[in-house]
Amino acid sequence: MQKVAVIVPIYREPTTLEDISLQQCFKVLAKSHPILCVKPTSLNLDFIYPFDKVIGFDDAYFKDISGYNRLMLSGEFYEAFLDYEYILIYQLDAFVFKDELTSWCEKNIDYVGAPWLRHRYPDFIKAAKNSFLSYIHRRFDVKQKNTSIPTDIQREYKVGNGGLSLRRTQIFYTLTKRFQEKIQEYLLYTAANLNEDVFWSIEVNRKRKNLKIPSYKEAVYFAFEVPVERGFELTNNKLPFGCHAWNKNLAAWRSVFKDFGYSI
Repeated sequence: MQKVAVIVPIYREPTTLEDISLQQCFKVLAKSHPILCVKPTSLNLDFIYPFDKVIGFDDAYFKDISGYNRLMLSGEFYEAFLDYEYILIYQLDAFVFKDELTSWCEKNIDYVGAPWLRHRYPDFIKAAKNSFLSYIHRRFDVKQKNTSIPTDIQREYKVGNGGLSLRRTQIFYTLTKRFQEKIQEYLLYTAANLNEDVFWSIEVNRKRKNLKIPSYKEAVYFAFEVPVERGFELTNNKLPFGCHAWNKNLAAWRSVFKDFGYSI
């Protein structure tokens, strides 16, 4: 069994900003790790990136977020990569700063992505109150008023976003079988609080620990999403392994990307 593969989902010909993500992916990771593309079966890609393998899945998985959620919650997806202990999901709004992929695999975790951070609380009392509330809401799956959608506070300071995420392949495959009923429930909705990464981050560990996931204080060294300044505060201005959704936060990342040779 190989240690890890980088999996790049591609839906269409990459845009200019997505091409930056691809360039950096190959520049940083291709020397030491296989890079595989997953795409709609019908899509013919016409670009120069030397993927080690291109794998097609049903076009329906790539039409919208709901389709992508179905793919990332399917046994079919993880079964395709059982030759690898881990897979790194690298969406085209991700960016890696350095190759720390092997060291993250050696931490004996099952899942990590950018933590869902928030700006610093105004005082300790407010922080403690929200921490307690978020635990209660997660433990008992509290819903937004008059809906079947989990409350936003469930994600606060949890790990993590799926757009740049490391996943232990076999256990993910196993859990897609064990949690079929709950997965079908998630797939009924399109709210962000029921996206596939929330399922893996929160749902599978709601009653018992099925996935080993690091704390946000460790995961922030894996990746930032938003708020970017809070991520740098937590790492004492050290860059993480990577970041996600940088294309939605160009001002925050512009000077950093310039140091890596990219004008955004």
